[in-house]
Amino acid sequence: MGISDRGTWLEQAAFFIGEYARTNPGCSPRVLADVLQRKYFLDNEDAEKLARLAERELSRAKLGLAALELNLTFKCNLTCEYCFVHEKSARGRMNFTTARNAVDLLVEQAAFPMVNITLIGGEPLLEFDLIKQIVPYALEAAKKRSLTVTWAVTTNGTLVTEDILKFFSQYKINILLSMDGGPETHDRYRRTKNGEGTWHKIAYSIPMMKMYQPWLGVRMTVSNAAIESMREDFKQLVNLGINQFIIAPAQGAKSWSREEITRYGLNLLKILLDYHALKRKGVPVFIEEFEKDENEYSGWGCRAGSTSLAVAPNGDVSPCSKLLGLTGEAGRCIVGNVNTEIDVHLLEPFKNPISRQQENCKRCSRKCTGGCYAVNFEQTGDHFTPSEENCLFWVVCQEAKRISGMMRSGYNVHNRFITKERWG
Repeated sequence: MGISDRGTWLEQAAFFIGEYARTNPGCSPRVLADVLQRKYFLDNEDAEKLARLAERELSRAKLGLAALELNLTFKCNLTCEYCFVHEKSARGRMNFTTARNAVDLLVEQAAFPMVNITLIGGEPLLEFDLIKQIVPYALEAAKKRSLTVTWAVTTNGTLVTEDILKFFSQYKINILLSMDGGPETHDRYRRTKNGEGTWHKIAYSIPMMKMYQPWLGVRMTVSNAAIESMREDFKQLVNLGINQFIIAPAQGAKSWSREEITRYGLNLLKILLDYHALKRKGVPVFIEEFEKDENEYSGWGCRAGSTSLAVAPNGDVSPCSKLLGLTGEAGRCIVGNVNTEIDVHLLEPFKNPISRQQENCKRCSRKCTGGCYAVNFEQTGDHFTPSEENCLFWVVCQEAKRISGMMRSGYNVHNRFITKERWG
């Protein structure tokens, strides 16, 4: 066989192996070796060598994705102290080739007929020109595989314009605002690089946002300094017309004290009272954690690294965006790059997190999901070892669910019921 003939044969074999791996995701290397032996008249040894080389392709076909977080940039126009991106860089911007390869990874490895793409950062609206390229490409790529794409974008809201809102409305891209409450709370941390607050700019834009997206959600991050104002912050956001809330503590390397977590829990329960009062009045508000059953259990671990991946601006792939924001390589857990290749074997701990569950967790009477992988790593040095802080916040969340369930059943809970003596 001449050099050119050999090159043509290798190209054909490589194409065949790739297609075979895609259409036969459960196939073993042994079966592939038999197929190669028959198709290309190879001896057993050569066929097994090729099959072993193809094992990585076979592994890639087992990703089984449902969602992708595209970190379009690590750059931001604000300087929020509790941002999960610890090292921001003006060079950390995604190009279209990387974005396209990330989308291709999602649609090629999709295990569900509907997939979700979240545009995140940094501040993703700094890359609106890139967004205008990504969205049509992703929809076309998904259509070829009979997939439906849903979209979300997490933004600080300061760069929103009517042109952006028109585009998002056209393609059904749902905005999630990062907004922490009233002006005093919000501007404590969410400031520009010149130290200016941003609350009034965002609040001024909310009526325009709701013209294009009537149901608007926020992520309300609660810092240690904002515990006592949580209830008032929630009320101020409701008054602005916010409909859906994700209320969560600002967690990271710096731990919360037990006393702070107790106060957080008590104030969260006060928000719960207001929430049910608003619902009874017909106000359109929704907090998912308050609507869940306390006994609802999804298992140990989350979807990060299992059915969802995060892609950094340079194409690096990690189980989630919060891990990408860490500084050390061990914490970031990079499993490959969309521009080269991904080692799916590195994701095995995240696909089977129960295998990493600690013995004390197995004996615990309160079944939890194991906490945030990024917070775990920052506080314990291991993604799968929950910190005490994560455990305590889980208890707070479960108590809120339990009391919310009582209220849905008609039980009358009032302010006197929520005291430190009872819940501390």
